[in-house]
Amino acid sequence: MTLNSEIEYYLVFDTNVLYQAYEKKADFTSFSFNATYKNVIDMINQLDIYTKVVLEIPSVVWNEMERQIIEKHDELIQRYRSTIKKKLFPEYSIQENDEINYPKYIETKIVEYKENLSSSINLVEELPIASNNRFDSIINRAFKKLPPFEGKEKKSDKGFKDALLWESVLEFALKHKNSKIIYYSKDNAFNEFLHNEFTENVADSSIFICNNENEVKKQLEIWAKEIDKFSYQPIEDFDENKEIVDWLNSGDFLLQIIDLNFGLVEKSRLISSTAAHLISIDNIECLTSNEDSKEYYIETVLQFEYQLKDEGTTSEIINTGIRVEVFDNIVYSIEDVYRIDEDESES
Repeated sequence: MTLNSEIEYYLVFDTNVLYQAYEKKADFTSFSFNATYKNVIDMINQLDIYTKVVLEIPSVVWNEMERQIIEKHDELIQRYRSTIKKKLFPEYSIQENDEINYPKYIETKIVEYKENLSSSINLVEELPIASNNRFDSIINRAFKKLPPFEGKEKKSDKGFKDALLWESVLEFALKHKNSKIIYYSKDNAFNEFLHNEFTENVADSSIFICNNENEVKKQLEIWAKEIDKFSYQPIEDFDENKEIVDWLNSGDFLLQIIDLNFGLVEKSRLISSTAAHLISIDNIECLTSNEDSKEYYIETVLQFEYQLKDEGTTSEIINTGIRVEVFDNIVYSIEDVYRIDEDESES
């Protein structure tokens, strides 16, 4: 029995939640969101609210992810061609296929993926780009450098897509009265400003800005109770990645991050000590697995704090992609760490 049939529930994704990190694992023959999307779907289905919560994938996100995969394809295929020309092995024979129009090719794959999403039991819609009615508001943000248009370090051009997406969310909320919206974005720089702006401009709806899966989980559980408190069952806390998550939260992980030379930690005679902190784990994917070892690709947000010799301090927050090998389920070794390109992960 549904106790509240008037309220509408929507979950809106930002690009930085769904994008694929193509540097370490790339399949350019198809298109898909990353593992986070499936994790959210699993939470909704486990709470049995899949007929009530509508997943909104903004047009801005679809367009941005299409651009990302095309740009990465063009970049990495050149590297690949260069590599195979320089290295020959008797065990391998590589044949190059006929040249294709990759943008047109991937466009058809995106259409297929959209159709697959629409045919699932979950409610999936495309949130349209803000109409011309929001043009004045976007221009106002640009000139005044209001969030999220200012982007990072006040770079207005980097915040344009963020502003367009946010204006799309505002317009959507104004058209869907008495709605509750989760806006899932990993960019938490402007949470308070955006939440206040939404509250001031949208009187009869509410928004919950979530920056990680745990925050989304908590809000979905609250919604499930509202929808039907009698049949509500909390999400089971089963985590197949529990062991590696425990290691990521250990001192050994932070020690390896600092001690191994991956180019993340600043080295200077002015620095007396360095400390690392794990802020969040954004994605875990198992790349390979056999009896003796497993290889993982993990996305995290790390904070590095530097104690200076003049007793001052400074810090830096970095989005990272990490490749980890696990041997015999007990030995964890960081094999590579790199900064995730902001242009790749931002919308």
